Amino acid sequence: MITRYREYLEFLDKKLARMFEAQKEFIKCKKGCAYCCREGEYPLSELEYVCIMLYYNNLEPELKEKVTENIQQLLKKSREKMYECPFLVDNICAVYNARGIICRTFGLISYDEKDHKKIPFCVNLNLNYSNVYDTETHTISGNKGETSEPVAYNISRKVLRSPKAEKQFDIFFGEDKALIEWLAEDFKLT
Repeated sequence: MITRYREYLEFLDKKLARMFEAQKEFIKCKKGCAYCCREGEYPLSELEYVCIMLYYNNLEPELKEKVTENIQQLLKKSREKMYECPFLVDNICAVYNARGIICRTFGLISYDEKDHKKIPFCVNLNLNYSNVYDTETHTISGNKGETSEPVAYNISRKVLRSPKAEKQFDIFFGEDKALIEWLAEDFKLT
């Protein structure tokens, strides 16, 4: 199942790469930015979590130790709804190649379940889409500067983890939980 899931991720990454390329005039994501990893819920399916943990288990010992410390520190805190991802080390994702779907799609304008455009929060940090987003009116336009209006994509987790995708790639995503809930089941504090 993991091999088929990795094939799905390769397919998804190619699709997302085209979307990010089409939106490059609006996207300011770069290695080391990591604002998207500083505060979130990080919802993951069981399959995504298993893939991440397999990758984590094969990290270099020093990096794995740092991530493990981050996980233990996170779990010692009260169960906050929003928290920093414990896989973030020195502003870089330690499990980048196995990261979840929510992480892979972050940064693009997407549609929510009610078909409203969902703007990445980093627009408020003068990052993605800030050249076309008006923070006062909460609207997007192509009128700021010489840029055109960006496209929103139907890349919600519900769509990307649909029964159709499961059938096409012969995978089963399984139960959904926040990262902290998955970790709490796996890591026992001593």
